[in-house]
Amino acid sequence: MSLQKCDKCNTQFKWSEIIKSLFLAYRPIQCNQCGTEHRIIFFSRIILSLLSVLPLWLIGFIILTQLSSSISYTFSIMILSGVFLILVLLFPFFAKYKSEY
Repeated sequence: MSLQKCDKCNTQFKWSEIIKSLFLAYRPIQCNQCGTEHRIIFFSRIILSLLSVLPLWLIGFIILTQLSSSISYTFSIMILSGVFLILVLLFPFFAKYKSEY
C-alpha cells in the first residue's frame, strides 16, 4: 500500500495533497514535476464513501440500540470513533487517480 504516483513522470504525490483533494470534493491533483492533472477514479469514490459512512452508521446503530451510558457502550463508541479516525488518515492510500495525458 503506497501513495499514488504521477502516471506520466512517476513522481509520488504527497499525503497532504491527496487529503486536500479528497476533502475539497475530489478536486484534481496536479503533478508538481510535470503539471499533469489527475482525477480520482469512480471506484475510489465509492470505496472511500463506504469507508467513511460505515463506521458512522455503526456508531449511530449502537447509540440507537443502547440508550444507556454503560461502560461497554462508551467503550464501543470510543473504539468505532478511533477506527473512523484511522480510516480517514488512511484515505490517501486507498484513493486512486488517473490522468488523461
